[in-house]
Amino acid sequence: MHSVYSGRGSSTATRSGGDAGTPAKVAPQWQEAAVVEVIDEAPDAVTLRLQLAEDSGFLAGQYYNVRLGVPGRPPPVQRAYSVGSSPLPDPSVIDLGVRAVPGGLVSPRLVRDLSAGQHLCVRGPYGRFTWSDDDPGAVLLVGAGSGLVPLMSMLRYAVVSGRTEPVWLVCSATTFDHAFYRDELARLAASEPWLGVTHCVTRDSTEPRATYHRRIDREVLAEVLGGALPARAYLCGPPAMVDAVAAALGEFGVDLGAVFTEKYD
Repeated sequence: MHSVYSGRGSSTATRSGGDAGTPAKVAPQWQEAAVVEVIDEAPDAVTLRLQLAEDSGFLAGQYYNVRLGVPGRPPPVQRAYSVGSSPLPDPSVIDLGVRAVPGGLVSPRLVRDLSAGQHLCVRGPYGRFTWSDDDPGAVLLVGAGSGLVPLMSMLRYAVVSGRTEPVWLVCSATTFDHAFYRDELARLAASEPWLGVTHCVTRDSTEPRATYHRRIDREVLAEVLGGALPARAYLCGPPAMVDAVAAALGEFGVDLGAVFTEKYD
């Protein structure tokens, strides 16, 4: 599982970022970004905190392309990685979530070989899988694996924006130690009364920190929502999970026009 997405632009609407600023309308150009910090997220995943040389703003949920030279494979290889940080307060610093794909050309090097002070060639932002806190109503966020990264950008933006309406976050990982942002999510769930966080793990039936020890399914969603319906839902992860969750929400009575999806390979 990784952050190279096949479903970019599959959302049914593009949303403004409000005070976060709208990205420039001119086509993004390649630029050098300084690696400020490499943060361990899981045994096979990191957050790359980058300082952009040029800041055009971004919307919560968008992504950047990363270009990296690979020996024996000219030209450089390009991959897309979602931003996990909030557009506020400083969109010139972005956090890219990267999970190493076994046999991958780019992600293993980004996860294992980078350190603070190095530079990457990036271009962005891109993507229509975006959220603004301007719209009223409860929100459901569902992510599996690195599909949690753009949802975390939305959640962090909600915190900075002073969110008060309910948000349910349901996330899935193979084990709890492979779950992105697990410690921060625990702190947020304890401090933000509007936020509920539910963890599912698929390969550890004894994990006490997870609520469910299976994949996200209809029954999990029904129990999390408790009969309530979100005004909007954002789903990100493997196609089978995204499609199954969208179908379940439709059966519950959620307006599918308010269900936004992002799928990755």
